[in-house]
Amino acid sequence: MIERIGHKAVLIYPEFDSDDTFWSYASSLKMYANPGEFGLPKRLLPPLGLMGLFNHLKPYYDELFLIDKNVDPRSLLELISDADHVFMGGMLAQGKSLLKLAAEIKQAGKVLIVGGTAITPDSPLLAIADHLVENEAESIIDELLEGLRQGNAKKYYKGGFNPSQQFFQPDYAAINMQNYVHMAVQISRGCPESCEFCDIPYRFGKAYRVTPWEKTAESFRQMKDLGWMGQVFVVDDNFIANPRKALEVLKNLYKIGENIGYHHPKYTELTLRLADDSPIMAELRHWFRKTRFINGFYGVETPNKASLLETNKRQNLRGEKSLVEKLSFISEQTGAGVMMGMIYGFDHDTNESVHEFVDFVNASNAPIVMAGLLNALPYTGLMKRLQTEGRIIQASSGNNSDGVINFIPYHFSVQQAEQNYLYILEHIYQPKTYFDRVLRHLELIDPELQSNYRAGNEKLAYLAKILSRKHALTYWCYLPKALAIAKRRCGFNMPGFMAILAEFFSLCGQYTHFTGQIDAQRKHIADRNYADRQRLSWCELQSSKI
Repeated sequence: MIERIGHKAVLIYPEFDSDDTFWSYASSLKMYANPGEFGLPKRLLPPLGLMGLFNHLKPYYDELFLIDKNVDPRSLLELISDADHVFMGGMLAQGKSLLKLAAEIKQAGKVLIVGGTAITPDSPLLAIADHLVENEAESIIDELLEGLRQGNAKKYYKGGFNPSQQFFQPDYAAINMQNYVHMAVQISRGCPESCEFCDIPYRFGKAYRVTPWEKTAESFRQMKDLGWMGQVFVVDDNFIANPRKALEVLKNLYKIGENIGYHHPKYTELTLRLADDSPIMAELRHWFRKTRFINGFYGVETPNKASLLETNKRQNLRGEKSLVEKLSFISEQTGAGVMMGMIYGFDHDTNESVHEFVDFVNASNAPIVMAGLLNALPYTGLMKRLQTEGRIIQASSGNNSDGVINFIPYHFSVQQAEQNYLYILEHIYQPKTYFDRVLRHLELIDPELQSNYRAGNEKLAYLAKILSRKHALTYWCYLPKALAIAKRRCGFNMPGFMAILAEFFSLCGQYTHFTGQIDAQRKHIADRNYADRQRLSWCELQSSKI
């Protein structure tokens, strides 16, 4: 029997540092969605990592509370007033909030344990928190807890790559699911690719470790039992990192859906290898449709072949199809939409290649594009190379869409990089270019795949808001084209017809968010004071030394 180590523990998930970047959706959710339980806008995703820790800590405390400060404005000091221990976890993009909340927690005299991907041996949290956990916590959490019981816990713990049987099992009852737009589940960790800018292989390894399917089944069953019928983000680093194992995962997901009587609509992160002309990828595409994956997020990065080679993203260059052809082929084969991750700022990028970047995006069928400036993250080949060259100028915020580059680019200055980034956003989110991509998307997605969720769950509840608020004239302008696509593709098949329209209105709402991101970036550039070193490219700086 596990001996308890305290009466009460509180788990804190900090606010994200900015609401004006790609990932937040705060402004559009505030405008179109009903607020959460405390009156704040809903958030896109729940704090999955802390939900797993919450489950693991149950035997150790009489009371446990998980507080997501993104949706809960209540006083932190009141929430932790009678806590023995406070656990906090977050990412680099929550760095400022982590520091602020950590200081408040320590001023209240509480024992503070901090973990998450924000933690490194150089973290400023070392000067504040009592105990820190880097990387995966499963293999060392019990040692830390025993140290808390004995009063001899170490300052710093570094987790390794844990067997999948040890992965924390999230407890969805730890949160109010109505505070979130989507739920999340993690099925695998690790990625065998070697992209220079990515820290996943260091943090989670190259091996593809898969959660035992019984645990995944438990997650989906609990979500359904708690009433969740909406989208679920499978937050894997690269879902198809091991195609054979991924195929087994998909077949198990189908069994889970059959067993619980509902196939949740899903989306995940993966690579363009899904478009490969191989038997295993053809089978994967088939099962993606069968298991109700309605969207995929693909790391396309750039249409610049030299930049893809530079960053070791060779998997995007496989086969005879162009990148645009691969994206449309995936949608045709799976019935799912495609979202793109795009990066500008590689050494082979130039001021002129920004036009190639924009033209590529606007030729695709991907309405949603996470465009960001390249950043060098800790523990990446890119960071090591740029540190050796002396090009790093600041730590990365960890937010890849805040419009800040943390090193001196090769062919243009920091100042020009940020201006080029604004140009990219303005030109991929102009009304015509965005809605042209939306219409191509509506032509390719499978209405039947989308209809069970779209027609049965959303019922176009926010229609009046979409068509009467910000950018409403633009939406009215493109509505007849969406109606024509829905009618031509589905006729009087109302579920499919309504599913296409629901997708159109959803993308209208998201457009509001993207235009807000552009406004924030304009203000950022207008307010920014650039140092002399930030006004020159690396080439120019090297020439000036000669």
